[in-house]
Amino acid sequence: MESSQQTRKRGGRSAHDKPGGSTAKGEESRDEEKKKTRTSGGLCKFILVLSGATVLLAAIVVYLLPSPIEPVAFSLPPPPEWTGPLAPNDKLSQAERVFENQLKGPESIVTDGEYIYTGTADGRVVRIHKGKIRTLARFGKGTDCGSFASEPTCGRPLGMRLDKDGYLLVADGYLGIYRVNVTSGDVHQMLSSQEPLAGHKPKLLNDIEEGPDRTIYFTDSSTRWDRRHNRYCIFEGEASGRLLSYDPATMEVQELLGGIAFANGVAISYDKTHILVVETTKARIWRYYLTGPRKGEAEIFAENLPGFPDNIRRSGRGTYWVGIAVIRKADRFPNFDFLAPRPWLRSLFAKLFPQELIVSVVPKYGLIIEMNEEGEIIRSLHDPTGTKVPATSEGEEKDGVLYMGSYNLPFLSRVSLHQK
Repeated sequence: MESSQQTRKRGGRSAHDKPGGSTAKGEESRDEEKKKTRTSGGLCKFILVLSGATVLLAAIVVYLLPSPIEPVAFSLPPPPEWTGPLAPNDKLSQAERVFENQLKGPESIVTDGEYIYTGTADGRVVRIHKGKIRTLARFGKGTDCGSFASEPTCGRPLGMRLDKDGYLLVADGYLGIYRVNVTSGDVHQMLSSQEPLAGHKPKLLNDIEEGPDRTIYFTDSSTRWDRRHNRYCIFEGEASGRLLSYDPATMEVQELLGGIAFANGVAISYDKTHILVVETTKARIWRYYLTGPRKGEAEIFAENLPGFPDNIRRSGRGTYWVGIAVIRKADRFPNFDFLAPRPWLRSLFAKLFPQELIVSVVPKYGLIIEMNEEGEIIRSLHDPTGTKVPATSEGEEKDGVLYMGSYNLPFLSRVSLHQK
């Protein structure tokens, strides 16, 4: 009888040699893993190709989309250092909000004794006396006034001044130039925006001032964009803004200075020889000579301001208050300054984002500056957090108190200039 060991040597297989044993199973497992790897790799490649195609298609679509603006290239100098009179402080943080949620967008302010006059986003000119707000006048008509859609018909009172007879001069962004009786509220339209003024139909009448000879000076911010699209106007960088004059005696309108990138606030100088004109987009102020040997000439009064300026007003002591809508600061990334020489990038942004989103990313920082007649900043008031005063459109000084307006906030602000 053969031993079991011999039997195994002649023809038997051990358990390890049987078909389907662990060796075969290992080979099958490796084959399966290779198949999975090939499948996974193919899927990844497909996803990458699909993603690349999607990105390329999206880029082509964005490229072909028309932009709502036609940007032009320009440049701004590096933002100024905030030192000396421009050094940050918290003086505007101590400001008081008045008539909160009773007014919306009181852009321009006129004080006269115990009365305050301002215009609001719903198309009204209001008179404030002893804490009570009364509608003095309306220039437009419409329903749902205060909405984006109704603004052109309801009107938007912007710059205003008292003339020598005590009437209120008002520039309505959409409707024209008006003279209002502050007692009765009677309205007289001096100029209509529906007709060309000095060769061009105005789109955004902005600020107004009366000269010593009764000539009315006013700005037309753009002949392309209306007030609702003012962000596009600035973002585009176009320079169709103008300084205009109107002679009530002859009813003649003249363009005194053109080519201004968003012409804004105006103020007659203390000696009556020139008028100052704010150019918002380029963060500077022009001086236009009204009399003397340089009559009709213009020069830069101040440039490279610490923000984009709005209105300018006399303080009553030989200086000027300039409201700052958006700040420019050396230690912050200058968003708009960076975009200024890159029109293609501004065009792309305007394609992708609505103008409301463009302005929503602007940091809140309250700032108003005081300038002397040489165009130098001599004082500044700040709210670094933007909690009390997020931005300013104008500063109107009366009896040691500075009243500040805004194009969109639901209140007026005021602060004592005697505070420490």
